[in-house]
Parts: sequence; C-alpha cells; structure tokens
Amino acid sequence: MEKEIALTIALPNKIYLEKKVPSVIIPAVRAEVNILPDRAPSVFALDFGVLQILDNDGSVKEKYFIQSGMAEIAGNNCKLMIQDIVPFVDVNLYETKKRVETAENDQEKLFYQMILDYQSGIRRRYLRTLNIFSDKSGRTYDEVMSDIKREISELRKRNEEELKAEKGGN
Repeated sequence: MEKEIALTIALPNKIYLEKKVPSVIIPAVRAEVNILPDRAPSVFALDFGVLQILDNDGSVKEKYFIQSGMAEIAGNNCKLMIQDIVPFVDVNLYETKKRVETAENDQEKLFYQMILDYQSGIRRRYLRTLNIFSDKSGRTYDEVMSDIKREISELRKRNEEELKAEKGGN
C-alpha cells in the first residue's frame, strides 16, 4: 500500500474534514505547494485560493475554496487551520454573487469575489491583495491597480532614460 497523508482541515469552530489522501495541493502565500508523503516538516501561511486533493495518479479528486489560514506538515500529517471553506461542487454563481454584494466585511467580500473570479478564469494572489488593498485609502481595487501600473510604467521609462544616458555618456 502506498503511503498517504492524514489531512485535517479545521475551521475556527469545528473540524471540517479528516481523511487519508495520497497528496494535497495547498495555496500557500508565495506559491501552490504539493504536499506528498514523507515531506520535511513545514509551516505555511495560506492564501485565499483552491485546495486540491489528488488521487494516486495525480489527478484532482476534490477541490475546495479556502479563506486564508495556516498549514502545518509533519510526519505524514497535514493540518490546515483556515477561516472558511466552500466545496467546489457546491458553488452556485448566483448565490456567490449575492454573497459578494451582502458581505459583512472586506475579507468575506474578497473571499467570495475570489470564487467568482476563479470561475471566470481570473487568478490572483489574494492574501497579498487583501494586505495591500485593505480599506485605508477608500479607493477601489481598480483605482489602486491603475496607480500601480502607472508607477511601473514611469519606473520603466526612467530606467530606459538612464540606460540611454549611460550609453550616450560613454
């Protein structure tokens, strides 16, 4: 029998899932991480994203949308402590759109917006987005993104001008 991982998914108020799995892909903040048996002990901060449980052949068996948290891996145990979870198969786009509109706070709104975006083929790194765009300025996501794109464009232009000046000065 092949080795498996004991996966535990815990919400703030209950254990959501406990089962043995061949492997699991978690949405860590910096990248997705495939957790396999005999992995070195690790701790990861989790991003908003898709948790994927894989079969022995590496195909996706189950998917869940998760709302940030922590993952602790040690001794073929993978424990996830997360804020919220929605099974992929339970996603109803109409209900999800309603949840975005009626969200009680920015984090909840961002979580359900991530689910809508994922269904539309849009992928972002959400935890970093949450940290950068927390409502400090009152500006919308699109306004902030426009400013960031403008600043990047200005930096590129200055860099090109400096390179031209260096070549012209030599």
